[in-house]
Amino acid sequence: MKVEVPYLVFEVNGKEYMIDAHFSKKLERIERVSTLIRPIDRTLSETAEEPLPILLQKNEIEGFLKNLFVEVYERSGEKLNKRLRHMRKWNILRLIGIPTGFSRHVERDEQLAKENREAMLSLAILRKILGVKTPAELGKVKIVPKEYLYYKIELRNGEIFNEKGEKDSIYTQLLEIDEGFREALMLRI
Repeated sequence: MKVEVPYLVFEVNGKEYMIDAHFSKKLERIERVSTLIRPIDRTLSETAEEPLPILLQKNEIEGFLKNLFVEVYERSGEKLNKRLRHMRKWNILRLIGIPTGFSRHVERDEQLAKENREAMLSLAILRKILGVKTPAELGKVKIVPKEYLYYKIELRNGEIFNEKGEKDSIYTQLLEIDEGFREALMLRI
């Protein structure tokens, strides 16, 4: 079954982008929302027969993206600090000779590293799009909503493809790792 996903086109710093106006509000982790922002694709349809509901309205886009930046900025620092605290504690226990389970600590460190990478990648995407480095600079950013376009996707064999028959790696990855995305998609299929 095919699904028509609404994308909200917006302009920031003279460049146009589009953001998924449905799944961006359904994802389990906020760090993943930035993966749903894409460069504008003018080949997408301006109309849809049975689109997913639009959850991100035009009047919300500026506040949504600015709040997203602030939240991801804070979380990226928290993830790094959490990982560093874990490593320090583990190293101290190791140095004084207290056995604490090597493989358990390695698994925990890998999980924290993965979360940190995800937050840092999200922050890098948002910095590039918004053209700012810190939340203090957000006041000068003007985000102008434009229109909605519709991106057609189809679920086949556990992977998501666009209407051209090309695999959409972002949606396929979200299908694997994000429970919120999976639930929202399965409700429509």
